[in-house]
Amino acid sequence: MRKSRITALTAVALAMLSFFVAACGSSSDNGGRSDTKTTDAASLKGQTVTLWIMNNGPSPVKDTQSLVKPFEAQTGIRVNVQLVGWDVQQDRIRDAAVSGTGPDVTQAGTTQVPFFAALGGFENVGDKVSQIGGQSAYAPGIWKTSTIQGQDGTFGIPWFTEARTIYYRKDALRAAGVDPKTAFTSEAALEATLEKLKSVTKLGGESIAPFGGPGKKAYDLVHNMMPWVWDAGGAELNDDATKSTINSPQAVQGVKFATDLVGRGLWDKSMLERDGTQVENEFKGGRLAVFVGGPWVLQSAKRPEDDTWSSAARRNVAVAPMPGGTDGSKGSTFIGGSNLMVFKASRHKDAAWALIKYLSQDRVQTDYANLMGMFPARLKPQEELGSSDPDHQAFYAAIKDQGRSYAPIAQWAQVENAYKNAFGQILDQSAGKGGLSDADIQSGLDKAAKEADGLLAQSAG
Repeated sequence: MRKSRITALTAVALAMLSFFVAACGSSSDNGGRSDTKTTDAASLKGQTVTLWIMNNGPSPVKDTQSLVKPFEAQTGIRVNVQLVGWDVQQDRIRDAAVSGTGPDVTQAGTTQVPFFAALGGFENVGDKVSQIGGQSAYAPGIWKTSTIQGQDGTFGIPWFTEARTIYYRKDALRAAGVDPKTAFTSEAALEATLEKLKSVTKLGGESIAPFGGPGKKAYDLVHNMMPWVWDAGGAELNDDATKSTINSPQAVQGVKFATDLVGRGLWDKSMLERDGTQVENEFKGGRLAVFVGGPWVLQSAKRPEDDTWSSAARRNVAVAPMPGGTDGSKGSTFIGGSNLMVFKASRHKDAAWALIKYLSQDRVQTDYANLMGMFPARLKPQEELGSSDPDHQAFYAAIKDQGRSYAPIAQWAQVENAYKNAFGQILDQSAGKGGLSDADIQSGLDKAAKEADGLLAQSAG
């Protein structure tokens, strides 16, 4: 029911699209510093901007309120921070955009921006980009997430970035006799490391498994699986994003790498019944030696109020880039994050843009990264944070050298859901059978590709 509703809404929304590029406003390039040149700041005083955020960090609302407090003091604009869970945010944002009732600004996942923008309920802020330093202040791959492929316009401003990397327990690798410097340099090295970790069944009297990753319950399962597909030479779509390639021979081999980990007992099967947060908490609780996670996990280890960490896991957590591919390539990882979008129905658009300008300052982006455990979206603060210690250096290397994302097309959210369902079923089958053949995986991916092609054709027509 939900799927058909989304399809119908998207079809209607696409038919109603009337995007345009407004004439350029201010041409100043101030590197993201606050600029009230184009708006009388005094006229905004007393206005309230409602900002929807998702579960970023252990205290997302409190942290965001702290972050915007100087903005409120400087401008007299009040920011009403409201939390919308990741499990419901797609429906909430879509409904708000279509109905014209909602907040002024919302956080949106980078891969969701084209879908939301195509609904026609969001401002094109392309004429304001020069006020935050222009698109050159961002890496091209990050900036691409604010657009729709094949259309003019900028519908979101990158807020923060994340990439997935390997998390491991230093004490577990020591117990297994594995050198961390070579433990995760390639997929073969990863397999060898996990094989040795099988001998480490307990640490400090507590049971521990070599590796774990979520299954069908994880909303971001595709982000976790695609690096294996990319490393095998596969891709999610063809070059012009008109046809699925998720059932290519290369994609089959990439998925097989993951299912073989399950079949060989290197991937704890019980983790497949958990969502991403639950698996993250299993690692933080000391029950996994290795898992794949984002930068927020590293930052949470420094926050004593996060009681999901065991003392041993907190002391021994370390990070490594994702392993290189089987062909000697440097390896791949999903790079994502969140953008900020302004609703067309907002009654306080100037105040909303003033808030986005504030959140786009290099210093504020750095403060946010330090507070919530994300990476800044802008290049300069990214580089500064990446040079702060070896663990952040690993994340910066992943973002800079290994990061990939998906084509910015309006249909991606639906295509991703088709892939998520297929990956979840394949992993479940692997757990049940103790591994899968190429033919088993091919069959599952063929179904996903057929569904994706139908979505692409339907939306395009």
